[in-house]
Amino acid sequence: MEKRRRARINQSLAALKALILDSARLENTKHSKLEKADILELTVRHLQRQRSLAQPGLSRYKAGYQDCSRET
Repeated sequence: MEKRRRARINQSLAALKALILDSARLENTKHSKLEKADILELTVRHLQRQRSLAQPGLSRYKAGYQDCSRET
């Protein structure tokens, strides 16, 4: 059972690593060997960056929706 759990974890980390490396190639940085902790840290940073970028758009969407509902 423990072997299967570890295999699932390693499989997910390998998928995250592939995604990170693809993203890093677009940004002209290359990291071919990443430790598990590095993969997790880069993933967390990426998600936090995505969230902070999405906040202004979400605020505008909500404001626009509220304006429309007031007009009707």
